Amino acid sequence: MTTIEVWDNGIVFFNLDDHAMVELADSKQNFEALKSLYDGTNKFKVLVETGRYTDISKEAREYSSKPEVNYMTRASAVIVKSLAHRIIINFMINFTNQQNMKMRMFDNKEKAIQWLLKLK
Repeated sequence: MTTIEVWDNGIVFFNLDDHAMVELADSKQNFEALKSLYDGTNKFKVLVETGRYTDISKEAREYSSKPEVNYMTRASAVIVKSLAHRIIINFMINFTNQQNMKMRMFDNKEKAIQWLLKLK
């Protein structure tokens, strides 16, 4: 469903399969995976590439927007592939921007990576 890679440039890449339905248990599992990599100091720059027709449950969306889940993340860039993705990510951006985490959506993977790498 989700592949997680840690790149040499410091980006943590989440690649979601096509037609995946992200449930609360999946979001919790992804959080635990990040937590296991966290050194306690250097916050993550996360790149998420959604699959075609990927969806996320309301519970998973709410969980992923909580400050206590995002304390390890400096920024998230999400590559969107549909209007539905845009609507969901806009909802999540409104919550995360109230925290100390930046979040933006992109149509293009290269632009998302460039944005993440420019952040201090």
